[in-house]
Amino acid sequence: MNVHPRPHRGMAKISLFGIAAILMLAGIVAWASPTHSAVKDVIGPAPIDPLSLMANAKNLPSQESLTLEMWPDNGVVRY
Repeated sequence: MNVHPRPHRGMAKISLFGIAAILMLAGIVAWASPTHSAVKDVIGPAPIDPLSLMANAKNLPSQESLTLEMWPDNGVVRY
């Protein structure tokens, strides 16, 4: 005795396409969800405190000596 009749071929194709569509949708949702650890951990530059840099600066050259090093003739062109 046959309890479950066989489905029509058209129904089998519709079921196959439905399953494929659900799997594709699930893949797109899984790909788009932000569960990766790289998304959570933001890598950025280390914070710089300019006030502590200026307060702890020692043995720096003066502005005049830097100017003389960069432009020894003070911009005068001699031929």
